[in-house]
Amino acid sequence: MKQYVIIGVGSFGSSLAITLAELGNEVLVIDMNRKKIDQIKDKVTHAVIADATDKDVLSEFVKDSVDAVIVGLGDNMEANILTALHLKDLKVKRIIAKAMSEEHIKILVAIGVTDIIYPEKDVAIRLAKELTDPNLIEYIPLAPEYSIATIASPDKFIGKTLKELQLRNKYNVEVIAIKDVLSDSFHLIPDANFKIPYDSALLIIGEKSNIDKLRF
Repeated sequence: MKQYVIIGVGSFGSSLAITLAELGNEVLVIDMNRKKIDQIKDKVTHAVIADATDKDVLSEFVKDSVDAVIVGLGDNMEANILTALHLKDLKVKRIIAKAMSEEHIKILVAIGVTDIIYPEKDVAIRLAKELTDPNLIEYIPLAPEYSIATIASPDKFIGKTLKELQLRNKYNVEVIAIKDVLSDSFHLIPDANFKIPYDSALLIIGEKSNIDKLRF
């Protein structure tokens, strides 16, 4: 069981906290709003009314065993940055912060936060990718330069092996899994002789620029 702390229980933070808890993780949420805490307290492991911009408060609740702390304070940039700065001082192993603007991202990077979520930009990029490429099912940006894309297997790929397709040599991308769409099952790390079946999708990882070149 992994342990997560989520700071800020807005729509983003609450959805993330509830989903993580439903997946069997231990989840502690922190927010100053009593109403928000009351609404979520029965859906997560622990819910605390506290000021996360207070370093002493953070040191009390954020333990060394925590796998990650997610700063979801989206309405208050100053509180978001101050909380992230305190977490860096506390040497939290992984800090994920929600950003509200490009300037906000620059400040978070400057204080050493590398896992940054910019929901509006991420959604816009994903939508643009899907509109541009009808075979693209999903596009997940990874920090800092890699992405994972899920692409419906084109007709001309069906029945061919990965060796024949030469995706690594042609595009410098790696097929990490092949999904059977009908059974919703996965064939992980397929070898070079694996033949692409009907009704399948390819999970591909690579540099964003190389995935962008992949047009079927």
